Amino acid sequence: MADTIYVVDDNEINLKMASAALRGAGYMVATANDAADALENIATVRPSLAILDVMMPDMDGYELCRRLRTRPDTANLPIIILTTLSELDERLKAFEAGADDFIAKPFNPQELQARVKVLLRRLSPQEPPVTTLQAETTAVFSLRGGVGVSTVATNLAVGLAQIWTAPACLADLALINGQSALMLDVPLRNGWGDLASIPIEELDSEVLQRVLLSHESGLRALACPKRFEDAELLNADQVHHVVRLLKRQFEYLIFDLPHDFSATTIAALDEADRIVLLLAPELSSVRCASIALEVFDKLNSPPEKVKLLLNWTFAGKGLARSEIEKAIKRKVDIVLPNVGDALVSALTYGKPPAFQDPNGAIGALFEDLAYHWSKESHRSAPPQTMKDGYKRVQERARARQKQ
Repeated sequence: MADTIYVVDDNEINLKMASAALRGAGYMVATANDAADALENIATVRPSLAILDVMMPDMDGYELCRRLRTRPDTANLPIIILTTLSELDERLKAFEAGADDFIAKPFNPQELQARVKVLLRRLSPQEPPVTTLQAETTAVFSLRGGVGVSTVATNLAVGLAQIWTAPACLADLALINGQSALMLDVPLRNGWGDLASIPIEELDSEVLQRVLLSHESGLRALACPKRFEDAELLNADQVHHVVRLLKRQFEYLIFDLPHDFSATTIAALDEADRIVLLLAPELSSVRCASIALEVFDKLNSPPEKVKLLLNWTFAGKGLARSEIEKAIKRKVDIVLPNVGDALVSALTYGKPPAFQDPNGAIGALFEDLAYHWSKESHRSAPPQTMKDGYKRVQERARARQKQ
């Protein structure tokens, strides 16, 4: 049976245009002329997705979206905001209200059809993965802020999702100010905050699946709480429990960690198979890396568990690699070169280079690094189903061999 799309707009011409575009793509369409009508009838319509215009009398689309999010029957309904306003602050308002996507008018019918199709696919209920898996778990960490922890964690996770058919998950443990949802350009609909008040004995795989966000790459994400108060409710025991559930549901699990050694951070570090310690080529960052290595030693983390990643976060001269290695008494494992403005759009619009431009210099580097840190059992034999990411990695490897 075709999905029903609920279009809410006070302008009859706009209703007819949107309805025609959607029916042309095979969807059933129901309409409402204002927010009050939509709220009254949505339980009867039972749509698969709603498209809300912003500029309506009495109640605008943002408020309608917020109210739909508070109702149990529409809390998880996919919602697109449709408006003539296209400024960044309007986009942020849409996402803060709980919308899943934003389209500026006048819209292209093909674009509307494509966005609806992608959103329905991305937010469709997913069966929990087989629970006999054992995830390869990587924690990305630094005591120094601004060195690219979230960028590296997000792109590694996306890279893994694009290379392998095996399920991958990004867990954002920066509970106060995590950015994983923004960096993936997915609305912060659910996250850790939804788990905070659930007793551990009631927190199972099915509950966890309901709060995971979905990205177009196939990656699932456990985002930070929407409210900082919820972060205070989470403790190390809950984090341990959730992580162990995730490790049984995914082949790859990436932690995006805050710049501290809080109880929840240590819980994640304990569960990790690999710790990627980031530093930049400047004195404060090197000192923080040295302190982190001392703490890892006190936490009994084996030296081989820790991989040092030197991220050249600025243009110009920095500390030499040899000087850094001498200071921290450890070899640097990976160096990320400075890429200038290549990450600006990624950070501004939530388009990770590994996803948006996997053939570009920085996107390819992240994808190759994800492959490098993949399971040995996966790298040792070609997969039966070769995803595009896997093909790109192999093509680049063959090209390097010819050089």
